[in-house]
Amino acid sequence: MTVIRSTATRAAALALLFTAALFGASAAPARAAEAAVELHVPEHAYLTKRGVGPTGGYRIWLDPSPGGGLAARTGVQLKVDASDLAGTARLRTRRECGDHTWTTQPFTCDLGTLTRGKRNYPDALYIEAAPGARAGAHGTIRYTFSAPGSADATFETEVWIGGADLRERVEKPRRDLTAGGDFTFTPRVRNEGRVPAHGFGVEFSSPRLNFRTKYSNCWYADTRFAYCWFDRTLDPGRSYAFASPITVGVPGETVNSSFQYNAYLSGLTGNGEDLANAYTTDAVPGLKRGKGPELTVRAVAGGASGYNGEYDLGETKVSTTQTADLKAGAGELAGRTGTTTDVTFSLRNTGPGRVYGAYMEITPPEGTSVVEPTPPPDPDNELEWQWECSRQSRGAYACSPDHPLEPGENWETTLKFKLDQRVRDAEGRLALKQGSTRPAKDPHPGDNAVPIVTKITGGPLVEPRGKPAAETAKAASDGGGPGGPVLAAGAGALVVAAGLGALWVRRIKARRRP
Repeated sequence: MTVIRSTATRAAALALLFTAALFGASAAPARAAEAAVELHVPEHAYLTKRGVGPTGGYRIWLDPSPGGGLAARTGVQLKVDASDLAGTARLRTRRECGDHTWTTQPFTCDLGTLTRGKRNYPDALYIEAAPGARAGAHGTIRYTFSAPGSADATFETEVWIGGADLRERVEKPRRDLTAGGDFTFTPRVRNEGRVPAHGFGVEFSSPRLNFRTKYSNCWYADTRFAYCWFDRTLDPGRSYAFASPITVGVPGETVNSSFQYNAYLSGLTGNGEDLANAYTTDAVPGLKRGKGPELTVRAVAGGASGYNGEYDLGETKVSTTQTADLKAGAGELAGRTGTTTDVTFSLRNTGPGRVYGAYMEITPPEGTSVVEPTPPPDPDNELEWQWECSRQSRGAYACSPDHPLEPGENWETTLKFKLDQRVRDAEGRLALKQGSTRPAKDPHPGDNAVPIVTKITGGPLVEPRGKPAAETAKAASDGGGPGGPVLAAGAGALVVAAGLGALWVRRIKARRRP
């Protein structure tokens, strides 16, 4: 995992947008009476790359509000003291703070009047590592806000050169669980970086599994997501385990699923607000803080083996004793050679369980080819475009739903076929498959595959590729004509040429496959 984990599912997007604000907070310092301002700033900043901006450095956005519950505060000044960073890092500012280019000398910003509910600081402080700074070096930035008739308010950010690299332990798949029961596991997180992680969070997610314990340092969004924040420092090269196992409930209709946990770095601190209520539930609807005991972690012995790679997900596969009867269905492929036609394929789950990971494997009949859809010409819309099918080896196509199939659900996809040739006894195949890591217990596997029947007219009838010469000669003598074997060879060449042609497939997954 990198310093801050990035994910492709909606859940992961929500986590990255709001975990810093909602969960990455250590205990807020005591607020002085009638303090000049209220503020949230990063408690720790990790400089993992050289430079400033999208490719490196760190940007701190300050958004002070009037202290003491006032609607406005006048004559506010901000003093920034980064002298402790000399030789480690340096700052750049502009606008109200004036133009300061890569300095550690104290400077003062005239902020004037602060108004509650308004963006009061129009720019950011930029930080980058000083030339020659070594990983592990660190220092502190101190911000002091003052205003007439109020007490000063002081905040700090500790800046580190380099960053922690958090990895999750690889969990073994849980198989043959009792549907409707529970399973437990104890997450472990390891810091593979060269810098301590001063506080960290863990995001839990699953398709439809139930979280049983509501810990007080965790926030929950329905029964699918939980986010926990720990004020524990994770030292480099050390592993840490949860002090209590996580209990996960498995709904009775679950055939297979998965459970993920991913560690991340963040950190906000400040005064004036209870962070459990600092942001409204409009940001993450249904998000609630747990009322149970606090979840803690403890250091454990062990090396780096058994943990995920930098970009892997901490995922635990789950399968149960529940069953799901899948049935395949395929339309008829009919028309004249040289034309195109649509054929609809179906994947039906007759229940009783919910199943994930099932997909169609469609093998086109000989003499036909799939016409793949064209992505939108507007590059801005490419990320919104996706095709549920992708070409596999030997010309087959795999088509899969992007959600679990509920009992009784019938999922369909339609492919466009070009009718290139009329091949004797040509027949395709639709087979329903299940990923090896997501086993499903189908009590009637015999209906998981059906033929794709062809009724193609027009053009000469050619023999299938690979048919023995004796058979093709007999076919010619039986009325196939002297051109039969020659046409068969030509058909084989055409199909091989088509197989060698470059087929452009763009498939974008807009979610994290559970």
